[in-house]
Amino acid sequence: MNSDAMNISVENTRTVYSSANVPNFHVRPATKADDEQLVQLIAETMPSNGMTLAFERYPSYLAASHAQYNRPDIRVVVPDNQPDKIVGMMNLGWKYCYINQQPDVLRYVADLRLNQKFRGQNILRLLMDYLRDELPQDSMLESIILVDNLPARRILHETKTGFPSPYFYDDIQTFTVSQVQKPAAFDHYQFEPLSINKIADANAFVQSMKAHYNFLPNYEFSDLAHGEHPFWLGMKMDDFYLIYNHENKMVGIYGLWNQQSFKQTKVVHYSWLLKLIRPFYNLYAGVKGALVLPKKERAFDYLMLHSALCHPSDKGVFNSLLFHAQEQTRLKRKNAFCITLAKTDPRIHQMSHTSSHVIHAIHAFHSFQGKPYELFDGSKISYFKTGRI
Repeated sequence: MNSDAMNISVENTRTVYSSANVPNFHVRPATKADDEQLVQLIAETMPSNGMTLAFERYPSYLAASHAQYNRPDIRVVVPDNQPDKIVGMMNLGWKYCYINQQPDVLRYVADLRLNQKFRGQNILRLLMDYLRDELPQDSMLESIILVDNLPARRILHETKTGFPSPYFYDDIQTFTVSQVQKPAAFDHYQFEPLSINKIADANAFVQSMKAHYNFLPNYEFSDLAHGEHPFWLGMKMDDFYLIYNHENKMVGIYGLWNQQSFKQTKVVHYSWLLKLIRPFYNLYAGVKGALVLPKKERAFDYLMLHSALCHPSDKGVFNSLLFHAQEQTRLKRKNAFCITLAKTDPRIHQMSHTSSHVIHAIHAFHSFQGKPYELFDGSKISYFKTGRI
């Protein structure tokens, strides 16, 4: 996988790309002047569990993308005769992470959007030609796509001429957690907010987890102490908690991330069944403290669980982490938090002790020549940072 990191340095860096297969359009990097159009285009709707959702990046897509990637790489498609009019986009940014216990990078393909008025004009083909011609052929592109997002799956999950081949790697689940049972072991652990004198310990603990998890972000918590860092947008040092056992050994870490200032999940449409039961469900949710289903065109109000890390077999720590997160979520006047786990993560079985709404997705890799199964240690658990996917 380290070869991919080396390939980045020799990647073609032309600022404008054209393909003979698709006349009249070209690909160029996004600029600050494009931000308003990007905010509008990214809000395209997606189906999920009886709802149609819009994953918005308001007020600035460019700012929000820095919280998703260490290095965003936003490419837009524009007509040759209207170079300021965006008709398609995708983000191919870099994520710094540990792969097979070594610091490495992944290109994460996300936010693929096409202006519906220009569909049928081979905009997608142009983007695929760009990938083929501008990236090293053995590059790996990571993607996470909702199971219910059939249009995106038809684009990226089907083998097609001229498209990178898909390799399905993980089934994953995102839990929106509204209730957690208090575990018997909860009083065995101490929770301390992250402070400046604990930053080195937090960094060391995250690095120790690379023995168990692949794609674990290479975090540097000192960036939180230096003010508003774009990669930690919306987070402060005291949003994180360190978990210690009775021997004063650090055994876990997690943070709570409120992303509403730059990233919102809005309900655009409910199925007839959800529309019918929503008033009754919300009455129940109000009594139980569960996540309320918002009105149409309103956003869900929840927190993201950041870096929920512990040894994958330590049920006591993980269950206590979840319960403490629920307590802190309530103190912040929210009713739910989200966590994403691979189905191969042993901790996922502990989610049965929670009341959660579950969304299913597929974690895949895409390449014209490379094969991920030969690059990644399959004995390690895939790790997902909910707020960055």
